[in-house]
Amino acid sequence: MECVSPTPTAHAAPPADADVLLSEGIYSFPQAATIVGRGSRATREQLRRWLAVIIAPTGGPHSIETISFHDLVSLETVRRFREEGTSLQKVRKVLEALRSAEPDVARPLAHRSFFTDGGSVWADVVGRTEELVGRNPRQLAFRDAVRTFAHEIRFVGDVAAAWDISPWVGIDPAIRFGAPVVRGTRIPVSTIKANLAEATEFEVADWYELSVRQVRGVAKFWS
Repeated sequence: MECVSPTPTAHAAPPADADVLLSEGIYSFPQAATIVGRGSRATREQLRRWLAVIIAPTGGPHSIETISFHDLVSLETVRRFREEGTSLQKVRKVLEALRSAEPDVARPLAHRSFFTDGGSVWADVVGRTEELVGRNPRQLAFRDAVRTFAHEIRFVGDVAAAWDISPWVGIDPAIRFGAPVVRGTRIPVSTIKANLAEATEFEVADWYELSVRQVRGVAKFWS
């Protein structure tokens, strides 16, 4: 039995500035839904609604059909807020406050300042503390959810550069165009999954010079 050769995840045909976009990661809505919705089963329709809030301050329609890595991180943040019971209207208020405080930051939910100052429902804005979403008994849950996420994000400068999505899986736009890979390697998660459909975890571990624990971790996380 032969192992399945690793291949990059397919993407939509890149535009003229593809070199720049590929370095930032490019994801289709189905790919983003698989990553962001892995536990909550977020639908493509939900992602589109959330992305409209992230991209357009009015939450109005947009024509973007591909998602960057920073969009992906922003969507994950929204998902975690929503799982804690935060309404989309309150998420919009958080974004409005962050945009007002840092108008030059394109994706504030993928910016270090959000995780360090605005990760709770409060944020340090221009030398003062400003409430973002109003008094709510869920404030501690909001803060803890984002603090937990902050530990998974690696920053370069002040922007998110990679996401250690689990102890076994990582996402880095500089590796495989941002496709999920086995952490510390360039091996796509999709390759491990494909091989596990045809072989044992011991065989797959041997083929790719991984530990059985790594293979099991990837399989369990991405099941």
